[in-house]
Amino acid sequence: MGYFAYLIGAVIVFVWSMIVQANLKYKMQEGAGLRAGSGKTANEVVEEMLRAHDVMGITIEHKPGNLTDCYSPKEGKIYLSDSTYGRDSVTAIAVAAHEAGHAVQDYENMALYELRQLLAPAAGIASRVGPYIVIAGLLVSSFAERSTSDIGYTIGTIGIVVYFIAFLFYLVMLPVERNASNRAFKDMKEFGWVSDDQLPIARAALRAAGDTYAVALASSALTLMRLLVIRGSRSSRRR
Repeated sequence: MGYFAYLIGAVIVFVWSMIVQANLKYKMQEGAGLRAGSGKTANEVVEEMLRAHDVMGITIEHKPGNLTDCYSPKEGKIYLSDSTYGRDSVTAIAVAAHEAGHAVQDYENMALYELRQLLAPAAGIASRVGPYIVIAGLLVSSFAERSTSDIGYTIGTIGIVVYFIAFLFYLVMLPVERNASNRAFKDMKEFGWVSDDQLPIARAALRAAGDTYAVALASSALTLMRLLVIRGSRSSRRR
């Protein structure tokens, strides 16, 4: 039953992911072809947003490539991609303001943002290592089937606990990203970086980008479910 539920979940997440990616591409392209009503560039918007929130010491740099926009708290830099740096499109403004939103979160010591930063280094390792530990536990159980101490089950449990760190990271990341987008949209509206008729387009682009993190969370939850099924399968056969 657990494996069947996992398969259904996998199909749903896959279809949802395709829809989200297609919608994101459409929304980003829609805003990329529109010059922001204010005529300001993404760089100018970042500078204004940081000043408005009294955030100092952050520099803006160009990072070649697509989707390379990010805020680096350790370096104190906001990196903007080819389609954002120096651009004055609605999409560029929205993306740049979103990254500035992360800088504001950092400056204000937002609890969830701090937790995300704390989990980030371990999450990447946990997402890769956790499943292998669970599989190792399954193999141990296979070779020690009559052992009174279920070492394999314990190893599998350890693997699930390790992977849970990655799941927790995605769980925290979603509201952090939504919050950065909300901050960006609020300031876009308040400071008039885009015209009133462009605001819905900017908001749609931000929401579409945020949906990708919702899919990532669902995918992580699905993997966690699969690991629980794998661990439990051997236990069921041994009863």
